[in-house]
Amino acid sequence: MLVDINLGEEISRRRREQRLTQEDLAELSDLSVNFISRVERTKNQNISIQKLDSIARALNTTTPDIINNAYRTKKIKPEDRSNNTPVFINKVINELKKLPETKAERVSKSLITLLKEMNN
Repeated sequence: MLVDINLGEEISRRRREQRLTQEDLAELSDLSVNFISRVERTKNQNISIQKLDSIARALNTTTPDIINNAYRTKKIKPEDRSNNTPVFINKVINELKKLPETKAERVSKSLITLLKEMNN
């Protein structure tokens, strides 16, 4: 028997696991804080696939994964997939994802070089 868990609860659970605020998630997904808040707190799941995709990318997951986890059997306990990645690293990753691949690669290499120099 499936238990209907709304998408908002799943999004909120994942956001809290990653220690993100609603403001952080809004910034990372390019959506408004009001929208994130409404999705998380209401049973009204009138959300476009594009917005759900933006949220999923911001949470470093996929839209199908969010949907699948929003509907699970009672016998299955939620997995402990806590993400201990600091918020600022998630922000850097999400900004890199917005860039064209070649530019993201150049920026990443530059960041790695800079970090190595700082550690010397």
